[in-house]
Amino acid sequence: MALMQQLFDYNDDYSSQYRSLFAEALRHSTELGFTRDPLISEKVPVSNDALRKVSDFFGYFSQILDHICPGYWGNSCQTLSTNIFAYLNAQGIVANIVIGNVIINGTDEFDTTLDNIRDEVLATEPLVGHQSIHAWVSLGDDTIIDAALPPRLVKNYGAPQYFNDKILIGRATEFSVQYKLRYQPLIVGTEFFGRTNPPDPMDLLIALKRQNS
Repeated sequence: MALMQQLFDYNDDYSSQYRSLFAEALRHSTELGFTRDPLISEKVPVSNDALRKVSDFFGYFSQILDHICPGYWGNSCQTLSTNIFAYLNAQGIVANIVIGNVIINGTDEFDTTLDNIRDEVLATEPLVGHQSIHAWVSLGDDTIIDAALPPRLVKNYGAPQYFNDKILIGRATEFSVQYKLRYQPLIVGTEFFGRTNPPDPMDLLIALKRQNS
């Protein structure tokens, strides 16, 4: 349980740095030609009540995710983030997808770089091979919602087994202090998957809104 050994003795206010990275990620997205409304911002505070609302939603939605993405979730960040994004927004909870990297107790877990992301977006043909990225969902501010990372923590970092059923819902500082996770946003928006690895998450949201109308 190496991941959990320093559960309460790693003090760090990471939220301010996360917000700065988030602001840069929004700028990078514009530079890459993303034109959709980013929906969320690092400048608008997100209340704890909003996070509790998301947690309540996942009380039943996690069962839906089990059907959508059966088996091991650790390699399914695109499917999971796409569905979390779409279902939250269909419920009136404004959120968006964030693409970036995660540093786990000093280890670069996904080798995501802005250059790699740029190459994929600007490629005239889809690039062959695994995408070296991680995707999570955010309500803005310093918030993070991630269903794919917890099983990787169990498999690769000795986290307790209950993490296999855990969805991380919280703030950047909380995850840095408790779990030594440093999320690093690089771009924001559904257009990345729409352009590089369809289906486009926005298509699912549109379908859900039609279904609910």
